[in-house]
Amino acid sequence: MQLTQKELLNMPNNKKKDLQDIYNKIFKQSVNHMKKYDPQMIAGTLMAIAIRLYRTHLSDDGFSQMLQTILDSEKDIKPYFDDEKDTIH
Repeated sequence: MQLTQKELLNMPNNKKKDLQDIYNKIFKQSVNHMKKYDPQMIAGTLMAIAIRLYRTHLSDDGFSQMLQTILDSEKDIKPYFDDEKDTIH
């Protein structure tokens, strides 16, 4: 299921809490993995998993729309840190 921005904003509070909870857990695991592995390896792995999850749970049209949404959002995605000297781990 692909959620639109409007659906995310109108999501019931318990679902927002679930979404924030899973984000926090996966983010924490990712930061821990970066102690051993290159951040690009972690990002690539998460992207591969995400794309396969979308492919599994979306229709062909929904999957294409999701990939297009990702491409269209390129300029809106901000790094965790603007200064390259800062690291997340």
